[in-house]
Amino acid sequence: MRSTILIISNDLKPSPLHTEQKDEVHLKTCFAANAAEAEMRIKEEHPHLILVALDNAGIEPCSFSRHILDKKPAGKIMFFTTSEELTLTFDSLKQLPPGQLEKILVPEKEMKAPDQSSAQSHGRFDNDGLIGNSPELQKIKEIILKIAPTCSTVLLQGESGTGKEVIARSIHAHSNRKNGIFMPVDCAAINESVIESELFGHTRGAFTGADRNTLGLIRSSDGGTLFLDEIAELPMLLQSKLLRTLQERAVKPVGSSKIYPVDIRIIAAANSNLAEAVKKGIFRQDLYYRLNTVTIFAPPLRERLCDIPRLCTHFTAKLIGEGYPRKSISSEAIAALCSFNWPGNIRELENVIRRALTLSKGDHISPEDLSIPTGETDHDPRSCKAEPASMAFHEKETIRKALNHTTGNRRAAAKLLGISEATLYRRIKLYSI
Repeated sequence: MRSTILIISNDLKPSPLHTEQKDEVHLKTCFAANAAEAEMRIKEEHPHLILVALDNAGIEPCSFSRHILDKKPAGKIMFFTTSEELTLTFDSLKQLPPGQLEKILVPEKEMKAPDQSSAQSHGRFDNDGLIGNSPELQKIKEIILKIAPTCSTVLLQGESGTGKEVIARSIHAHSNRKNGIFMPVDCAAINESVIESELFGHTRGAFTGADRNTLGLIRSSDGGTLFLDEIAELPMLLQSKLLRTLQERAVKPVGSSKIYPVDIRIIAAANSNLAEAVKKGIFRQDLYYRLNTVTIFAPPLRERLCDIPRLCTHFTAKLIGEGYPRKSISSEAIAALCSFNWPGNIRELENVIRRALTLSKGDHISPEDLSIPTGETDHDPRSCKAEPASMAFHEKETIRKALNHTTGNRRAAAKLLGISEATLYRRIKLYSI
């Protein structure tokens, strides 16, 4: 493991910081005379510490820091008024033993063996709620580890109930913004008449009832991550305003002439195919391209049935911790759960376990306690379908067909069904669609 110090100054001459010693990771020193040369050195050497003398390098500290830390988030920067101050600090660093200086400069995660670091990283995903070891989920975890430290926008696509918000929270938890706020926003749940002021904020008197200034959800997420769920439900006018916010990293509240800078990462999610929505003219193509820097597809539960036992253990422990009766799930019940098609995906599985913990008798949950079709089948269990049993089933299937017909667009589906968006939203939550 090599650690490196970059010195930006016109006065200091290149000289070795330490000679390589046996059983010690040696430290390398490189030099730059100005910001342009420094950027080249950073790309080549990836320094862990940057020492900057401001008297002759022509560098403005704030803009330089933001620019460099965007490229190397784990780096450290120290500014000095004069080259003499830098020299004094540099001479002090020379006096430290190589091993001690290495501990100061090199992040702990880089000191660990790669396999150990990787194993620990993947282990942390359980705390994020990404439960399972299926190949589909392992691929998502690997993508998260790659993109989390960057500032890239992320688009999550997949059926409702597949855990897109869990993936978004995991990206946030593994990013440099993990100490900032994670702000989830369900674009389908906010009334269209107020969604602009909810997102962008408003000034006092901007409209009837606006009796005070508000920041809005975007400015409230400054320094953190904004998760826009059901992004396809955002009205076209606001899609344009969101695009401008992404491009300019600034927000203009409703009724204000001022523009406020914001530093946020946006993760968007949709349970419909946004590319198809673009073709139909109900989603802006330029916004789609802007959000589509990195796309992650959340697999449906029927494609990762091997994760169901671990998910059952996770949900059972979680719900017992919330006060539900302490019970265990029998192996026969687990087998029955693994034989179901799960149209409502992980959200539906959690609801089935919740009902079973509440209504089952005894200390064990059996197949009879599950509110899903059970029994032997002569066909692939992945193709199992629920049997019509009630008006609720028919209503659920009607809503599902309407959503499929409108490519997941809830506003269009509600119009097709002849009900309000609020009623449709409540039914979707009720039936875990």
